[in-house]
Amino acid sequence: MTDDSTEEAPTAEVPVDAQSSSGPEHGAKQAETGSSALQEMLELTRQQRLQELREAPTGQLKSDETGSDGAKSPTTSTAKSKPKADHRGASQRIAQRVARRTVGRLVTGTSVNTQPVPIVTALKGSPYKAPVQASEPGEDEARMVLDFAADLAAIMMRAGAGTTDIEVSVIAACAAFGLTTAQVDLTSNTLTVHYSTSDGRLMTVMRVNRGESIHFAKLGSVHKLVTELVAGNIEFNDARNRLDAIRSQRRPYQEWTVTGAWGLMVGSLVLLLGGGAVAAGLGILMSIFIQQSGKLIGRTSLPSFFITALQAAIATLVAMVAGNFGIIESPQYLVAAGIVLLLPTQSLYSSVQDALTNFPLTAAGRMVGVVLTLAGIVSGLALGVVTGEAIGLSPIEVLVPKTGVHVLTAIVSLVAATVVAMAGVVGMQSTRRFILPAAFVGLASYITMTALTLLAIDNVLASLLASTVTGFLARPLSLRLGAPSIVLMIPAIYTLLQGLSIFTAVYQIAAESATTSFAVGLSSLFSAILANAALAVGAVLGSYLARPLKNLKADAVERTAKSARSAESSITIDGSQQRD
Repeated sequence: MTDDSTEEAPTAEVPVDAQSSSGPEHGAKQAETGSSALQEMLELTRQQRLQELREAPTGQLKSDETGSDGAKSPTTSTAKSKPKADHRGASQRIAQRVARRTVGRLVTGTSVNTQPVPIVTALKGSPYKAPVQASEPGEDEARMVLDFAADLAAIMMRAGAGTTDIEVSVIAACAAFGLTTAQVDLTSNTLTVHYSTSDGRLMTVMRVNRGESIHFAKLGSVHKLVTELVAGNIEFNDARNRLDAIRSQRRPYQEWTVTGAWGLMVGSLVLLLGGGAVAAGLGILMSIFIQQSGKLIGRTSLPSFFITALQAAIATLVAMVAGNFGIIESPQYLVAAGIVLLLPTQSLYSSVQDALTNFPLTAAGRMVGVVLTLAGIVSGLALGVVTGEAIGLSPIEVLVPKTGVHVLTAIVSLVAATVVAMAGVVGMQSTRRFILPAAFVGLASYITMTALTLLAIDNVLASLLASTVTGFLARPLSLRLGAPSIVLMIPAIYTLLQGLSIFTAVYQIAAESATTSFAVGLSSLFSAILANAALAVGAVLGSYLARPLKNLKADAVERTAKSARSAESSITIDGSQQRD
């Protein structure tokens, strides 16, 4: 229906008799009859206007007409015609109200949810909640902005960012350059940005991510770039040059440094779980061997499922050999630390975050990868146990002795938790300034988990609460340092991952005995996976709880945006006054 017909319909005049007899019910019936009722009202409007045009000149002549004696005709007296005009005006106003209600129901309906929502509203609660919006660019400039936003998203997708962070970054960049009507569609590894110009021309840009290469330093650089765009401190050409520089940004650490960091993390996890110094040293060597073996096997283009399974089997066999030869007393801790190294921590957190933030397809795609990786770990552990028993190795004692809290043990555990988080920062290729904040968040998370365990709280609930502390602390600290929360979240979660429970469950399944059964092992495995999933849920919850906490940089950006908008409005007002 056109706007002209909508504006014309309310001027229809309903006869007084029909209005007084039916009242509002008559308007409701017209609304129910749909387009036929609207056509009747339009026809009635045209007829009434024609009638008014015909009667107006006649009335004018009759009112001016006089007799031969100079007296006015009594039938055309002004005093008698005024009440009729007032009566006609009142009935017309009533008819207009009824027509407005009827046409409003027919055209707009009663629901307001069908109206398009500006994409800027998606920035609520994000670090870019107050962008300085530029004027709408031309068609060529809009195409360049879309390419810029798509390239920015592609860099974030490959570097390991979450779907929510990618979406708000693209929306903020588009809004900062005037594309406030752009639409973003992010599904699994594909990003599509749509934009419609003011004259109705459609533009679409798409990017596909073929694989991930974790690089949290790039995420921090992109976050800084978008923050400056939102504040209005950078032009498009400068932003384009900086994004190209970010694409080719080098990793902050060499490959051997990252390998050593992962080894140090595994050794610290062995100490954290209760192993000795010898077991920690063996864990470092085992981690390096597992990583190099995975790289060597990966050159054959073997699917990642089989590579993970072989790595888990190597870790299990190394622990069984060390235990049988008396090198270490508790080989189960060595296997558990190796499992933590192989767990898809970043993918697990991102999949849960996507599921909780209305990205079901992306969450499903990520979850499939997580499940396959977990299946590879379980299969590798079972393969290692069966192979070890086949070559005559004694089984691993998986029962963990309960010990009291000792001062020295507590200190060693706290130091080990700190080292685990710091090594995670290096392993995820974050810059050096995040090492100490990650150590603080990881230590606080581990202390919370230990306290909840001492209070005999259920393992799943304790994991949820401890990771909530992780998310609550990681978000404001990471934003204060100019990076998304995932940069501190993932290294801190490594202190809470439960590889020992996974190995215990798998061992019960693979080495079934009189005291254990397949059903018991399967139940234990489900509980272990659920506890690790609770870590991701708690981290997302903590991040949302920390949203009201404003950091200094976010406040500065918001103040800059408000001042810029007020300056633009004052300039517009002054210019309009001068033109007037």
